[in-house]
Amino acid sequence: MTAARKDLATALADSLKAIDDDYTEEMRELRALFEEARQEAEKEEPNGQKLKALLHDAGEMARTFATLDPAWQAVQRVARLFGIL
Repeated sequence: MTAARKDLATALADSLKAIDDDYTEEMRELRALFEEARQEAEKEEPNGQKLKALLHDAGEMARTFATLDPAWQAVQRVARLFGIL
């Protein structure tokens, strides 16, 4: 495994741990993409196109979550106020 791929696999593993520590349901799909990308990056001969597509999809999903997260946090606070969560 090249140093760049090892760094990528390590970064993806770190991201998986951060997701596991901070989120559960909200990030399940993003976590699955990171996991698949990590597994691909760790292969002896990874499929570059597949890895690029997975990382692109994960990036798009992360941007969507980042945009929606403040609104989701507000909804959760209001739900807690009313005893829904």
